[in-house]
Amino acid sequence: MPVLIAHDRSRGIPRLQRATPTADAVRMNVLVASTTKAHDLLGPSLRGVLQGVLRVWPVLLLVGAVILGKLVFAIYRQRRLARSGIAEVDRMDGRTFEAFLVTVFRRLGYAVQITRRHGDYGADLVVVRHASRTAVQAKRWSKPVGVKAIQEVVAAKGYYGCEGALVVTNRGFTRPARQLARANKVELWDRHALVERLLAASKHQQG
Repeated sequence: MPVLIAHDRSRGIPRLQRATPTADAVRMNVLVASTTKAHDLLGPSLRGVLQGVLRVWPVLLLVGAVILGKLVFAIYRQRRLARSGIAEVDRMDGRTFEAFLVTVFRRLGYAVQITRRHGDYGADLVVVRHASRTAVQAKRWSKPVGVKAIQEVVAAKGYYGCEGALVVTNRGFTRPARQLARANKVELWDRHALVERLLAASKHQQG
């Protein structure tokens, strides 16, 4: 606190007198003290935050890369599905799907025999390549294909004298159907496999 020198007029002797601080000075002192205290508290907090960020940034970077990778893959998959024409397949009826598969198999290099519309004994098509005959069951469904389709195509394999059997669908297969197909060596084309063949057939057409 500042000290002022005052003169005693009666004695002519200077004396010390403590100056009374003004309101502005008091407010300034409080502000300085508060700022200093806040700085003392904020300094360690900031250092703690920065240290925490430095420790976890590799994890954050990895998470960001994973999210970006999923986004890119989703865009790629959507464009791929659009090119394949699978959306149009989903809107087909059963007979249109069978006719569509005739074109697909021919583009893939198969010779195609269409079975009778009624009483086909479990095969909609018989395809031939490299002297190997395959009975084909086509299922344009809105739900997973079950064991009945596997049983039918196994019967058709023997009836048409084929070496192989194949079930093609725009959806998937139930777990029992996959197990039965594996036991009877029946090839399955689910939605993913069909998209692969559609893209391959498109390339053959362009070539």
